[in-house]
Amino acid sequence: MRHLLILTLLTLTACGFHLRGSVAIPPYLKTVQVQDASPATRIAPDLERALRNEGVIVTDDAAQANAVLRLQSESFTRRVQAVDASGKAQEYGLQYSVVFSVLGPDGTAWLSNASVSTRRDLRFDEGAVLGAGDEQAQLQAEMRAEAVRGILRQLARATPPRADGQTAPAAGGAP
Repeated sequence: MRHLLILTLLTLTACGFHLRGSVAIPPYLKTVQVQDASPATRIAPDLERALRNEGVIVTDDAAQANAVLRLQSESFTRRVQAVDASGKAQEYGLQYSVVFSVLGPDGTAWLSNASVSTRRDLRFDEGAVLGAGDEQAQLQAEMRAEAVRGILRQLARATPPRADGQTAPAAGGAP
């Protein structure tokens, strides 16, 4: 039984299995500066925390950074998806999007105008009007967390250009 457990663990490790939320950030992204285009950006603190949790050093000094993660825009939209017979909204579609770029220390784009979007549905209950705002805030927080995970996954695949101008293979890729 013990050998079976060890064999299973070795197999999972060999195939690249990671626990959910865990992302292998490449060594060339171990020191990052996060720049947000707007002081009202709500995702920046969550993203910085997630980067630190992955072992990345987040710095305010671009000169110390191996890369700059520039948050270009963040948007949250709410659209009516369903109405009742009297025309009152019954369901909303929520969408949260973030556009970002990753720049090398020389300003070269490693990842340009990348985006992450998440969607959720919000049912509106007239009997629970006071709770609707809380539910929307909770959904927004979940959507931001999902967007952070999406950004981390894209960062794990971001590759700096080689000296010849070509893109280097992703970590673990063929030479």
